[in-house]
Amino acid sequence: MSSDDTDIDGDLAEVIKTLETLIDEAVQVYELDKEKVNVIDELYSSLKVITSFLGFSVDLYPELLNLPPGSRAVLTPSLDIVLIKPNFKSETKRLDQFSLEEVTNIIRYGTPALISMASADRTYKNRRISFLKSAAAKLKQVSQANVDENVMSDNSRRMERVES
Repeated sequence: MSSDDTDIDGDLAEVIKTLETLIDEAVQVYELDKEKVNVIDELYSSLKVITSFLGFSVDLYPELLNLPPGSRAVLTPSLDIVLIKPNFKSETKRLDQFSLEEVTNIIRYGTPALISMASADRTYKNRRISFLKSAAAKLKQVSQANVDENVMSDNSRRMERVES
């Protein structure tokens, strides 16, 4: 064997090693893509239960989704994103149809907005329930006083009959 053959064998071995590295990287990327799909599906299913219950829609910054200026994006309780383009044509896409970067942006921005709305709704409902409890307690006092009066009048009528 000549030194040229040895150099070629060394170059080929290096190419094979490089191809093996490429294959390993490609397999890892493929597995991460599968994991990404599973994670987004889990996130979508779990978050949809919460957003459907709350019933809030959130305006998103169009830049989060790389939309042109003048566009609008609204996250609905069903986790659909309504995209309204500057020409007023709209398109609806599910959250899980966006890229990993876009889903991350939607969650990062949308979650604090949902928390704020839920907190405001909780405060509102808490105040109304407290008011209704107070009103019910007052009405119960009046009702109880009325019952006590009726019992007293019934007792006094019975006594009148006994005395007669």
